[in-house]
Amino acid sequence: MRIVAGTKRGKILNTPTDDKTRPTSDRARESLFNILNAMLLKEKKLWKNITFLDVFAGTGAVGLEALSRGAKEALFIENYPPALACLKSNTKDFENAHVMMCDATCPPFTTRPMEIIFMDAPYREELWEKALVALNNKGWIDKKTLIIIEIEKKEENILPAGFKLQDDRIYGRNRLLFCRKI
Repeated sequence: MRIVAGTKRGKILNTPTDDKTRPTSDRARESLFNILNAMLLKEKKLWKNITFLDVFAGTGAVGLEALSRGAKEALFIENYPPALACLKSNTKDFENAHVMMCDATCPPFTTRPMEIIFMDAPYREELWEKALVALNNKGWIDKKTLIIIEIEKKEENILPAGFKLQDDRIYGRNRLLFCRKI
């Protein structure tokens, strides 16, 4: 597992030795960031102005990829101890990376919505839906926030009320749902 592009390209990331953490593959991350680059260009936004939230962060690979590509700041939510240890190790060389040890279904309140949120919850546990609603209720999301949810390809993509699907992409056994708050 490594960072694919940007200033930290090639940086090797620590990963837990158990099978409970499922990092987003290099290929899927590269595809995701190609899509994000095109979206930012279309919206006339620059990475240097983007705040990124990596929820169920695991190793932090997606949020660190955003930082490597120039994001202003990345926040990481994780509470699984083996993943959290790797995440803390992986983020130590990034001054604008902030790790929050908390349950994503009960995040702290914030006064500033994120520009981009990426969620990769454990599959088939209905956690991403709960976390999405909780993040919305605690101020992390506004109508400008782009939310990307990674789910298993066969999983249903029923978004909670108040959210609209904008795009749905399949990469191997994974799906990326792109949505926004209505």
